[in-house]
Amino acid sequence: WEQRKFDSLVKRVAKTSEENLPSVEYDDVISGYGKLNKNVALKENNRKGILFQEDDILFGKLRPYLKNWLIANFKGIAIGDWWVFRSNINSQFTYTLIQTKQYEIISNLSTGTKMPRSDWKIVANSEFRVPISNVEQAKVGTLFKKLDNLITLH
Repeated sequence: WEQRKFDSLVKRVAKTSEENLPSVEYDDVISGYGKLNKNVALKENNRKGILFQEDDILFGKLRPYLKNWLIANFKGIAIGDWWVFRSNINSQFTYTLIQTKQYEIISNLSTGTKMPRSDWKIVANSEFRVPISNVEQAKVGTLFKKLDNLITLH
C-alpha cells in the first residue's frame, strides 16, 4: 500500500448538462446507505446539473455528516451540492474509501456554519493509504460491496 493524495485518486467532474437524463438530488439518496429511494428515471428533469456516467461517485458536499453518497450504475445528472468523482483507480475501492472514518473526518472540516460544505482544498490534499495493485483494489472494493449488499438484505 502507499500514501496518495485524494486528488490523485479521482478526477472531479464539473461538466454541466441539461440533457433529459435521470437526475439525482439529495432527497433521492438514503443517507449512509448509498442507495436510491425511488426510480429517478421516472422524475421530470428540467434543471441543470453535473453530468455523471456509470461508475462515477456522487458525494454530497453539503452537510457531509449526512453521508450522502452514491456509486452510479447509470448515466445521469447530479443536481445540487454534489461532487462527482471519476476514479483514477478502481471505482468500487474509491467508493469504499469515501465511506471511511478518515474521509468522514476530513470532509467534515467544512466551510460555512449555517450550510456547511466540504472544502475541496482540504479533501484534495489529504493523504490516504491505497493498494498499489489494481487487483487488490478491486478485491477490497468487491468485498465491501458484497458486505453492503448483505447488510441491506437484512
